[in-house]
Amino acid sequence: MAYTFQGQDIVAPFRLSSNEPVFSADTVNLRVRRVKQGAQRWEMEFKVVMQDPSSTFADMLTTFHDAVTLEMPQLNVRGEVISSGTSTGAITTFSGAEPAGDDTIAISGLVTGTTINKGRFIKFSSHDKIYMVTETVTGDGSDFLKIYPSLRQTITSGDQVLYRDNVDAITFTAYRDVDNTQGITYADGILSDLGTINLIEAL
Repeated sequence: MAYTFQGQDIVAPFRLSSNEPVFSADTVNLRVRRVKQGAQRWEMEFKVVMQDPSSTFADMLTTFHDAVTLEMPQLNVRGEVISSGTSTGAITTFSGAEPAGDDTIAISGLVTGTTINKGRFIKFSSHDKIYMVTETVTGDGSDFLKIYPSLRQTITSGDQVLYRDNVDAITFTAYRDVDNTQGITYADGILSDLGTINLIEAL
């Protein structure tokens, strides 16, 4: 499955990382103490193949300081994108609110025996944060979705879980890294290159 950024195909090498600041210190007896700061964001680094350099360069310049969106790239296994699993139906959060900080979410609508796969990037309809499924969940009538990071904000009963390609809008909202060069390079007068594009999740 091809993913695009501002209409241009994303190509390898593609890097996706989780930026989660952690404070680490050694005690006098050399025990390690680590404390999470409670913040997390996804960061991407990639290049694109430009079909229309002039339009792409204009888009890059005019949107450089604005939030941009693209379909969230799903991870590959042996060259194939991790599927959403065998579930094809709409999934929603179960009765009651799930507070910020929870990493296990009660869900409803997962048909018995069907799955949502570990490693899948998902969203909830109430906010833009991207999450990863950390354990494959199989429908058995009492289903819990485990996610990383923990919820950034409270979700309520009936919020939709967005997890399916070409059905749910799993949109990554991001800013260009301010250190990105705002330029274009022509290698031989014809071939052009925007260099590496760095995106940081807009929180």
